[in-house]
Amino acid sequence: MTAHHGIKLHRRTIRLDGRPCTVLGLRPGTVERFSVNEFHDTWHIVTHRAGALLLGSLLWGMAHQRAQNTVLVVDRPFLDTNPFDAEPSPPIVIAPAQSAPFGDRAARELRRRLPLSTPSEGTVRLRAPGYAEALADTGAWFRAQPARHFHGYDERHRRPAIGMRAGVLVLPGTTQWLREWAVQIGSLNPAWPGAASGHGMVYDYMHTDYSLEVQVFDNYRDRVTAARIARRQIAAEPSAPTDPHSLRPLIWDRGTGIHARVRRNRRAHQVASRRGIGPRPETG
Repeated sequence: MTAHHGIKLHRRTIRLDGRPCTVLGLRPGTVERFSVNEFHDTWHIVTHRAGALLLGSLLWGMAHQRAQNTVLVVDRPFLDTNPFDAEPSPPIVIAPAQSAPFGDRAARELRRRLPLSTPSEGTVRLRAPGYAEALADTGAWFRAQPARHFHGYDERHRRPAIGMRAGVLVLPGTTQWLREWAVQIGSLNPAWPGAASGHGMVYDYMHTDYSLEVQVFDNYRDRVTAARIARRQIAAEPSAPTDPHSLRPLIWDRGTGIHARVRRNRRAHQVASRRGIGPRPETG
């Protein structure tokens, strides 16, 4: 599995914060999925390996975007409920800081228009030149980057403020920051030996202030499904709490158990299939 060399996106023109903006979005045939949640004051984008490569390619491509007032949005149907407590995920916006300022008003106006339902005005190809080479040797790529200082330095290297704006998770970044995030995210592979203590997960923080963490699971889709089953089961119980703070840990715990059972059954099915037994796998 390799980085995307050219991603076809839909293009729409939407007036945001008094300016006509080009809003790029994923095409319906895109199979990668993402989810978003907040935990311990840190925003998390959660996905699978193919999703990490796509997100990295999008960030790298937007770093090289030169058209003014152009942003990229990831919204339904490409967002799952999160794989922990199955709550809905907010949209994600990538905004190049130098060419597309994206403040609260722009976020609020875009949020009201989502999910995008107007016809596409055309297809554009977002290219990511040099991204595959950067991922081939990330250590060499980072060593070749200029040093940055965040105090008394110019705006081009100012630390961008990742965070929630009017219900939208905004990733604003300078060219260099978007490229660095792209390399960090694209290199996350849960198949690495020792990834997250052997739990099939690897993660990295996009900032030293821990404002954004990207997690990549090898069993992301199973976890999303298990969390949804757990929420549905608990919500059907007469004693189910209505307070989200009480409900979330219950869903998390039950979802973890459902996922573990499904994973054990799948492994048993794989072993039996190799032996020619072929039992029927249990589902959640």
